[in-house]
Amino acid sequence: MWLKGINGWSFPKGMPCSEVAARARAAGFEALEPTLENQGELTPVSTEAECRRIGEAIRESGLEITSLACGLLWEKPYTSDDPLVRQEAVELTRAALQRARWTGAPVVLVVPGLVSHPRDPARPVTDYASALRRAKAALTELSYDAESFGVRLAIENVWNQFLVSPIEMCDFLDRINSPWVGACFDVGNVMRYGFPQDWIDLLGRRIVSVHVKDFKLGQDDGSGFRALGEGDVDWPAVIRALRQHRYQGPLVYEGKEDPAVAATFIERLVHGC
Repeated sequence: MWLKGINGWSFPKGMPCSEVAARARAAGFEALEPTLENQGELTPVSTEAECRRIGEAIRESGLEITSLACGLLWEKPYTSDDPLVRQEAVELTRAALQRARWTGAPVVLVVPGLVSHPRDPARPVTDYASALRRAKAALTELSYDAESFGVRLAIENVWNQFLVSPIEMCDFLDRINSPWVGACFDVGNVMRYGFPQDWIDLLGRRIVSVHVKDFKLGQDDGSGFRALGEGDVDWPAVIRALRQHRYQGPLVYEGKEDPAVAATFIERLVHGC
């Protein structure tokens, strides 16, 4: 059955990975999704020895590593109008793939690009057609790096005004056409654009990781995110869709509620739906 995982952003910023892992284990989780940051313990310039130490500390706590989450591409997107920023985004992704391999993470989660940033949604980062062209070029190039490192890339549906329907996401991934590039499906994020069970039905085999979050409809900002079970996600429908498509990856909680409460909710989902 699916591994119960938790994302490192669910814990206080700057907490050592070993302590994060210990707390996650104590809360009832089976796996951890560490995060790559500009500063701190795990960064794009962390050495092989440092990364291996972090990976070993997580596994010694009794947890598996589901993936490595990288939010740094919010500020350096593949879709930027500036070619130097686009190249930085590619190099940053290569660094993330390298550090994922060293830590033992089989997947790197990335933002696939921006048309606008949620901090300033009315100001375009670029036009949609350019975003599609640039993101496809970058991720096609990076698919060969992912294969070389033996680490998959998973693009996450986020509030970027880009790839805003499941049909678009499927077409985008199919045009890249690599087993090394798939989808990280975020249940809560997608509520702004549709119903998660519909996205799962269309994405199907393309999903390599799932983020578990809840969201209350009618909110246009981050205040809509709720504790698991307190939003409008139809969780039985989500679980049915994942089972129908034989999803085998982890269920990774990302949020700020008590980790033990979140772990219990996911456990009940898996065994009660």
